[in-house]
Amino acid sequence: MSLTLVLPPPLDFPSDFSSSLPTTLLATLASQHHASAYNTAKYGPAGSPLRYVPLSVHLPDHVRELQARQRIAANETAWWPCETPQEPPPLVLGPCGMTALDSTTLRDQLAAAMQDQLAQSTPVPLKTSLTHPINISPIIPFELIPLISSHLQLSAGPTLFDIPSFALDRLTQARQHDQSIPRVLPPVPTTQMVVTQLRTRATVGEALKAAIDSAVSPPALPMLHSNSSSLSLSLTVTMAVDEKALPEPPFTIGNIFLSSCPGKKVRLQGPVKGRSGVCRDLDSDFRRMKDLGVGCVVCCLDDAELEFLGAPWRLYEPAARGVGISVLRIPTPEGLAPPSPAALDAHITHVINGYTLRGVPLLVHCRGGVGRAGVVACCWMLKLGLCGWPSAGDGQLAGGVRTDTLQLVERVIGIVRRRRSIKAVETYEQVQFLVDFVEYLKSKGGV
Repeated sequence: MSLTLVLPPPLDFPSDFSSSLPTTLLATLASQHHASAYNTAKYGPAGSPLRYVPLSVHLPDHVRELQARQRIAANETAWWPCETPQEPPPLVLGPCGMTALDSTTLRDQLAAAMQDQLAQSTPVPLKTSLTHPINISPIIPFELIPLISSHLQLSAGPTLFDIPSFALDRLTQARQHDQSIPRVLPPVPTTQMVVTQLRTRATVGEALKAAIDSAVSPPALPMLHSNSSSLSLSLTVTMAVDEKALPEPPFTIGNIFLSSCPGKKVRLQGPVKGRSGVCRDLDSDFRRMKDLGVGCVVCCLDDAELEFLGAPWRLYEPAARGVGISVLRIPTPEGLAPPSPAALDAHITHVINGYTLRGVPLLVHCRGGVGRAGVVACCWMLKLGLCGWPSAGDGQLAGGVRTDTLQLVERVIGIVRRRRSIKAVETYEQVQFLVDFVEYLKSKGGV
């Protein structure tokens, strides 16, 4: 008996996709691309057997429908500030990481369960907030926060800062930093004040540059606290407190974290394709974020997706407010990017001024914390100037994509993938948005 292998017919993709250099080139930076590092790690050196075609090319009508829904969601209230943090009562967690029932109800349910006959079934493993605390990834390694903060200088270009001696992408390449949250959490700022000065430390910068050039990671980060005399004033802002009553505080930039959706509940009926069910608790997840000092959460999900994930907005918002965390909502369909570079720039400027420059961390999440959240984290780094800024006058590729812009986008994407997941920044549409965001900042800065 002979077997005949019948292959499906090839998909009919638009003929201009392969001939469009900008689209093809930018698509290679997406983690969904068939030859990406994510797919070669998953399928082998040849990558995915399915050729990647951007959704906006393959299903343009569907993308336009998603964008129309996105514009409607963007008209809703974006900022949900929490002015007065409240200390919630201690949580008593049940087996799924949820708040336990009162003792009377629990006794009644246990009595009813004991009377029922046990079914012969395999227990379904579930990841809960108790057994698997929500995975939170810091974009800037904790040990590099003081170093980067001490070298920030006010920029005259489209970014907020310049870092004269190094950039974040080089630092994260120089050493494979531990991406996990440490057991001993960093201290949470007790007050939110605007710092008086940003300084640079030339001697530490020279030592760091030599360490990077020699491919040796800098081990002596405590040197940041030495009383070096080579200090230069870079930025001065006004404090709302009596400067004479307080010692001059060192400037510390607020970090940015990425995570999956708090309170997420998926695959509760059993594992799917080897992936276990997830049954998270909103209060527990927000408490863990607060323990890291997070002052603002950027939520990239709309009401429908939050409801689908088991974390509806009617429960999400009071859970965040209960621990003193403000929320910024940037509803974004899966696989796409924020509505426009200008709109996102306005939001990022707000959170940088209100939190990052006050040393208060941010946290961005979508469903898994890699695609949409990764885009927002990239734009945060671009706006601050943590990866430097391209010099004017470099050549251009076909279609107007500048090589310097492309290289800068590659650098920020590389950081998010090293610090969060190799799958971060998933689609061509998200890469294109990052290119547009860089060009938007250039137009604002006159470059």
